[in-house]
Amino acid sequence: MRSTLKARIITSVLICFIAVWFPSILILFSHMNKEVYDEASSVVREQVGNALGEVNDDIFSIVDAISWICSEKSVAEAFEYSSLDERGAAVAVLEAQRRIEAYMAASSVSSSLNKIILFSPDSSLFFEYTVWRSGTLGDVDLILSSPEFQNLSFPPGVIVSISLGRTLNPVSELCVIAYGKVRDSNAYVYAEFSAEIFEPLISIFPDIYIYSSDYSYPGAIPDVLWQSDYTRSIYSLDIPDVKAIHFQERMPLSIISSSGLAVFALVIVASILLFILVSVLLSRYLTKASSKLVRHIEYLMDTKDFGYTDKTIESGDKELAQIGHAVNAMSISISSLLKSNEKLFEDKKRMEIDMLQMQVNPHFLYNTLESMHYLAEVQRNEGIARMSRGLSTLLRNMAKGSSDRIPLREELSLLRDYDDIQQVRYMGMYELVCDVPDSLLDYTVQKFTLQPLVENSIFHGIEPAGHFGTITVSASLDGNTLQLVVADDGVGMTEDEIRNIFRERKHSKTDMTGVGLRNINERIKLVYGEEYGLSFESEKGSWTKVIVRVRAEREDEI
Repeated sequence: MRSTLKARIITSVLICFIAVWFPSILILFSHMNKEVYDEASSVVREQVGNALGEVNDDIFSIVDAISWICSEKSVAEAFEYSSLDERGAAVAVLEAQRRIEAYMAASSVSSSLNKIILFSPDSSLFFEYTVWRSGTLGDVDLILSSPEFQNLSFPPGVIVSISLGRTLNPVSELCVIAYGKVRDSNAYVYAEFSAEIFEPLISIFPDIYIYSSDYSYPGAIPDVLWQSDYTRSIYSLDIPDVKAIHFQERMPLSIISSSGLAVFALVIVASILLFILVSVLLSRYLTKASSKLVRHIEYLMDTKDFGYTDKTIESGDKELAQIGHAVNAMSISISSLLKSNEKLFEDKKRMEIDMLQMQVNPHFLYNTLESMHYLAEVQRNEGIARMSRGLSTLLRNMAKGSSDRIPLREELSLLRDYDDIQQVRYMGMYELVCDVPDSLLDYTVQKFTLQPLVENSIFHGIEPAGHFGTITVSASLDGNTLQLVVADDGVGMTEDEIRNIFRERKHSKTDMTGVGLRNINERIKLVYGEEYGLSFESEKGSWTKVIVRVRAEREDEI
């Protein structure tokens, strides 16, 4: 059985090593010892620097969290009361605790948090948010009597002070303590974070310590590390007067003689010549098989025929055969990818054509509608005035194109303009209710996402029911997903009707845009991905819900 190319190369290298390098290995070690040590020290400094950046990021997150609490409106409102016995004080405190808990749950340092205590020296009002350390009624007294609080000061523009210290409650442990001054109030924030935030730094090497004039972590620094056999590298942390010290043992360096340098140079020259000879022999052996592989690759580059494969390039030495197999597999993958991209391009082009069909030449219509609106107001015909004003606004926005994403507040404004038109047409046989929190109005959706859904609820839900109905538009966040719901109390659908929704390609000639539910679903998947789109829930004769799921993105994040 023929040996593999890898085995032959390894054998050749071993022969070169035994014949040439072994006699001079001690000299090479002595000469390279210092370079290796310097390089190793550089790598160590880089690793420590990376870990230091992670720790400083956590420290910044602590400062950021305390700053947020100090600036939170609900916290300031809670400390407008001097005691929990006052009317409304308990509600204000519970709201502040809820807001703090929600913020800290999303913080990167939540796993290191021991407790947060908010208190005012001028009143009996205080409350705590505890995680890994339970709170006690005497916590505030311990804080007020501590030298750290008595010496606490905040320079102009600074509302957070951070330092190393000991936990309030037994068992006493080293921790990171942050004080904050609540804005517009004589109240303070006290926060304890476990020293585990330093683990990314001290865990990479055994002789790294967090050090200040009063504390060291993870323990006292052994006296032997301060001796001359060790070098010290000091790194700054984003905590005042706190450093990270790395102790590294020095490596003894050998002295190289002039004869050793001569032998070293001779070894280098001999090695170069030997490797040249081996390279020539190996290249002659490999040329035949590799040339065929090169010609095949050049053919693919010249013809762009990526679906073409050649089984002959998969024969020969194991390594070259593997390369040939990989090239053939790559050709098939590229061909499949090109076809997939071509289909995606066609789908996108079709979508763009569908969206262009929504555009109307606006200039003549604008002038006509403005004239209608003016005449309607003069004649005091409120219905025509509402319809002409709503249609004019809709047409202006349609002329801008419908592939752009807009804030939810603008999408709801377009929906209300559309509702003005339909209220006149249907003489108030339905009511449109928008139940969307203000906090979600800056999230973006594709323009004209909600209008076709409401239109569908009117035509296929409310109108066939023959009685007054309600259409409700609501919104909520589900993780990184913005969820919009359009619900009506119309005729509803069966399971079979729901399954057939996306199979229908034609749209009603009475639709305003000619864009149906299938089109909306495909637009969403094209922009956001296959995991997003429309889904339906319904009960025949009672109600229907259309659920829209898109990626939660604000306008400034796109």
